[in-house]
Amino acid sequence: MKRVILLIASGLCALLMIGGMFGYTYEDSIDNVAVPMTGTAVGFADEPLTESAIPSALISPELTITWKADVWVGLVTEEEFNRCAPSDGISTTCGPSSTNFAAGGPNTKDAKTFTYDIGGDVYYPVDGQSFGGTESSVDVNYSVKVTLAWPVIIFFGALGTGLQVLAYRMR
Repeated sequence: MKRVILLIASGLCALLMIGGMFGYTYEDSIDNVAVPMTGTAVGFADEPLTESAIPSALISPELTITWKADVWVGLVTEEEFNRCAPSDGISTTCGPSSTNFAAGGPNTKDAKTFTYDIGGDVYYPVDGQSFGGTESSVDVNYSVKVTLAWPVIIFFGALGTGLQVLAYRMR
């Protein structure tokens, strides 16, 4: 009976390991993020994109952001959000050249997409446009692909193998 339990536990480790490598993808959007009319200000979303209670040592989240409007989009950390102090979604304190982007920024205007490993920090989407732009808001679509971190996958593999060996020796 113990041998059967060890083999079942080993099988569960294998399933967790394989499932963790494929991961899970979550898709959502943030609508109507304010876009400053001038090319010297930065628009901020009111809510952060990411707030995970799971430590980044256990998971590996990868964020992909896409948009269609003729603007640029970026990500800033919570500290940068607080430093720029946006009022009604627009910061005049920080401009496109003075904002510390974690990812994206003015160089993403033509690509309209970027991917970033978001780890365990809290990130806010930001946007802006060139001088003479006409957009007043942008819809930001994003997907987060979460996989297990490699140390966790290796742990499940080693544990499953150890349980197999232990079950084999119980004959």
